[in-house]
Amino acid sequence: MKRFTKALQKEVKPFGIRVTIIEPGAYATEFGSQESLKFASGLDIYGDFKTQFFGRLGSLERGDPNATPEAMFRIVDSDNPPLRFFLGSQSLPWVRGVYAERLAGWEAWQEVSASAQGEITK
Repeated sequence: MKRFTKALQKEVKPFGIRVTIIEPGAYATEFGSQESLKFASGLDIYGDFKTQFFGRLGSLERGDPNATPEAMFRIVDSDNPPLRFFLGSQSLPWVRGVYAERLAGWEAWQEVSASAQGEITK
């Protein structure tokens, strides 16, 4: 989906149309509460997973959804909005860690990666 959105962004830019992927963090809403969800019966195999998931969800710091419109309007009103935009304060530190792990893995295997291309000719 993100590749499609990047292609869309480039395609419509000459027409003055801007495209942004909004990636929201956790908010203090009823989303994810036991009351907001319905589960099919007979899926006991997922019981431990659901317990862990809701435990983590309940411990997240959650933002105020009433603060979001102002940030959204700043993106909408921008002459040069970003392609990707996080809502909230927790996503960027998390992504930094994820990409640090990826970079470390790519760097550790760089010699093998380069060798897979064989002899480079011009």
